[in-house]
Amino acid sequence: MLEMNNQYTLIKRRVQTEVLKHFFDDTLVESADKIPFQIIPKERVPNRCCIYKERAMIRYRIMAMLGIDIERYDDEMKSLSEYVKEVLEKDTPPVPILTTISTACSSCPPDRYLISDACRGCFARPCLANCPKDCITFINGQARIDEARCIRCGKCKDVCPFHAVVHIPVPCEEACPVNAVEKNKDGYVEIDYKKCISCGRCAMSCPFGAIVERSGLIPVVKMLKAKEHVTAMIAPAIEGQFPGTLAQIKGALLASGFSSVVEVSQGAETTSVHEAEELTSRKESKAGYMTTSCCPAYMEIVDKHLPFLDGRRSVALSPMGYTARWSKAQHAGTKTVFIGPCLAKKVEAAKTADVDGVITFSELASLFMAKGIDVREMEGADLGDTALFEDCREFALSSGVAASVLRRLDNPQDVDVLSIDGIDKKMFRTMKVWEKRPPEADLVEVMCCEGGCINGPGTVVKPSVAIRLRGGNKASTPVKAMRDPIPRG
Repeated sequence: MLEMNNQYTLIKRRVQTEVLKHFFDDTLVESADKIPFQIIPKERVPNRCCIYKERAMIRYRIMAMLGIDIERYDDEMKSLSEYVKEVLEKDTPPVPILTTISTACSSCPPDRYLISDACRGCFARPCLANCPKDCITFINGQARIDEARCIRCGKCKDVCPFHAVVHIPVPCEEACPVNAVEKNKDGYVEIDYKKCISCGRCAMSCPFGAIVERSGLIPVVKMLKAKEHVTAMIAPAIEGQFPGTLAQIKGALLASGFSSVVEVSQGAETTSVHEAEELTSRKESKAGYMTTSCCPAYMEIVDKHLPFLDGRRSVALSPMGYTARWSKAQHAGTKTVFIGPCLAKKVEAAKTADVDGVITFSELASLFMAKGIDVREMEGADLGDTALFEDCREFALSSGVAASVLRRLDNPQDVDVLSIDGIDKKMFRTMKVWEKRPPEADLVEVMCCEGGCINGPGTVVKPSVAIRLRGGNKASTPVKAMRDPIPRG
């Protein structure tokens, strides 16, 4: 994955901020086509071939920010102002949540392994001895790979004592755990939406910004501007994403125009109770292992790739689902907006009438900037719930969901737990095997993102920074015990 602090992230946030400023100033329609020129002035030294292509990329990023499916509805003869008018009149369908910008794609060469000048032509030659296809030869004391025979297993790279073997991946293809990303006949990136689980790993990995999420900001800010009653449902991972306390973040949300703020940790409490009851029932009836149901990307994996797990996943709603139900019951007519680190939550939200909008922490940061709100300068909003549901805030961390469920069991020591800390290609292959060889566990917690939700594609800071700002708290159940299945007997 790309380092979070990079130029693409900065440009993306500036685009979102500029669009939002014009939206709140009622100047977006007449100013939309000027924004690319403001962000990329003629005196700028371009990172791409020229300022004209960079301006074209800003145009596409504005379209993505408007929620437009660029692959299907890109019309070069249509002005941004026309797109803005359409979006302001009618919200765009939220799925698919990802779209591609073929013009931004660099048409990366195929994944391959190369021998660098660091090769010393050593006597042991472990690369030659371990290659299963005999595709390594030595010429003038230097190793060479016959790419026509290479199967890209990476064994030569693993055994080279000089780290002379270089792996050159196609970042988006390598990042996708379910092989939903590939290049088309023209060499440009395409997403197979029948396979896509909306985890966002491809968007996080592409250094050219050729894969982007379709933002859900415009429908939300339309609600705020219309002075509708809007409930901000903040995910447990929000703590540590912004400087300042959790109470200050809540104050910033109220200052942004939200009518009320509720922690999704409240829904996590309900999810934990339901999953604990379900797990107890399964153990008593010897029904086998149960998986958690919080991660929407995992739910997409089950629906699209591993249907045999359908009967294994908990029937409990996600914390977002329970929180949205509660919010609707508390405020008749309120619009509920989930604010979190996850792109796949937009897919989950599209399947329920209880959630009216989803934005990421990154999008929230742009909203704060557009409104001129500094979280550190805000007075904390004491909503009477800051100290409640504290143990369920660890839902944001790997092993946190399982830890919360175990605390609600009478005999947690009798439960074997397996924590899936991130799903990559290798883990996806492992999960496929479960159909014939079930995991030796009673409860399987599944997190698509390594480290948990604090490492989601919509976060603002790196997980290490978030954990530090959260006070260094991690899931209270030991990580080692949660990450590996506890041996039976």
